[in-house]
Amino acid sequence: MNSKKIKIHILFEYGEDLRPHGSAFIRLLRPFTHPNLQEYVEVSYGLHYEGEAVDIVIIDRLWRSDVTIKLVKKLVSDVHYAQAKLIYSLDDNFFDLPPNRIGEFTEEQLDIVAYLIHNADLVHVTTPILKELFLMFNQNIIVIPLALDERLIIPRKPGRSSKPFNAKRKIIGYMGTLTHDDDLEMVLPALESICKKYPDEIEIQIIGGIGRISTKQDLSNLPVYYIEPEQEENEYPLFMLWYTSKINWDIAIAPLNDNRFNRSKSDIKFLDYSAIGVPGVYSKVPAYFSSIQHLETGWLAGNQVDSWINALETLLNDDELREKLARNASRYLFSQRTLARCAQLWLEPLKDLMVLL
Repeated sequence: MNSKKIKIHILFEYGEDLRPHGSAFIRLLRPFTHPNLQEYVEVSYGLHYEGEAVDIVIIDRLWRSDVTIKLVKKLVSDVHYAQAKLIYSLDDNFFDLPPNRIGEFTEEQLDIVAYLIHNADLVHVTTPILKELFLMFNQNIIVIPLALDERLIIPRKPGRSSKPFNAKRKIIGYMGTLTHDDDLEMVLPALESICKKYPDEIEIQIIGGIGRISTKQDLSNLPVYYIEPEQEENEYPLFMLWYTSKINWDIAIAPLNDNRFNRSKSDIKFLDYSAIGVPGVYSKVPAYFSSIQHLETGWLAGNQVDSWINALETLLNDDELREKLARNASRYLFSQRTLARCAQLWLEPLKDLMVLL
């Protein structure tokens, strides 16, 4: 590694509020500002690149809501004109969106993603499956799995819940972005069965996860409570501090339909649930194969109603198993998937790029 620090400018993905999306914090902003990289990199970030003298520019996903192919081509040209290297960071396979989500991206946006993958000096993805999918566009692809910033996690003893929202019931929790309605709908029959069998003994708490009114209507007959932080705590760093200090569940669920889009997903829900010391039931799909050992760090359930009913009922009635799964999951997170352990995975790829400058 060169003795001088590598200068990096991050163009994070943002929306109308001009603030970074949560995924940008997780994959780029928190890792590159972690103390373990401070000796090696000098980081700036923002909405634009104006030709600043940096070594590397990182473009995050679709960058901005008004992005156009003309804008992106000029950006790539400006980066290379300044003799900087370009990294494109992506965590989803937009080319295989499920039918209900195809309308979320225009043809031009998909062309932009393909253009950036093809023209980047290095592509950063979060799963091996994404790498395999994108090799047709670019051979220079690195896989750096997601890791949580331990500085944002309020420590707790795994498997023991103080249940501040309702101490009388066992709580099944779910957290996700507003694009997972179909995944939640998939396990709705299992949730209905469990709640019917154990009336007044179950509570379901949901953070985010629902983008359609119809999904809320389908859940309306269940004991569902929607939990959210204060408005000022919605941005990722403060959200994680709120989430890891306030949320107390007995079981967490992570249903995921098995389709081409989801097969390249990361195991972020496993990391998030492990951060609050809760045992999880996860769909038995590729996203969780490498990190979850069935009945050791989590429960892998087939995407059939009976499989989810069995998982939920067993865990609700087995205190020792819940505590075992929570303890092992927490141990895995803190030993292998925090930035204290993983931030320096960026050093070798950055070193290789610097050799090419």
